[in-house]
Amino acid sequence: MLDEINGKPPLSFWMVAGVALAWNLIGLFMYYSGVSATPEQLKTVYSPEQFAAIEATPVWVTSAFAIATTVGVIASIVLLLRKALAFVLFVVSFVALLIQDLYLFLLSDSLAVFGSSLLVVQGCVFVGGVIWIWYASLARNRGWIT
Repeated sequence: MLDEINGKPPLSFWMVAGVALAWNLIGLFMYYSGVSATPEQLKTVYSPEQFAAIEATPVWVTSAFAIATTVGVIASIVLLLRKALAFVLFVVSFVALLIQDLYLFLLSDSLAVFGSSLLVVQGCVFVGGVIWIWYASLARNRGWIT
């Protein structure tokens, strides 16, 4: 407890920051896997309707996905370096996620094409994003990051 008062983060900080990094690296891997897959590879995984939806995805949505995942990884590294900039970076990552979700849930029929699994996955990512922002704010307020 004394370490927390002096601004030294507890062990739980390192654990949460490590989980944030792993979480965001998985997201970056998912992004990279999607954009590096050939059409032939995608056709073996997705139905014709799903493949058509993927092919029709605008560049700005794919860019938002790239920004969300890349900035999320950077934010996690910055959190591990105990820098308050992590909070801002997590917010930027989250805004990019919201832009992606705007398309997925309001501007396309992605939910009808991909089903409830899309809602579950994006819901988990949304909750994760909220948690990382909250935790970076908590760490900043407790002096664990400066």
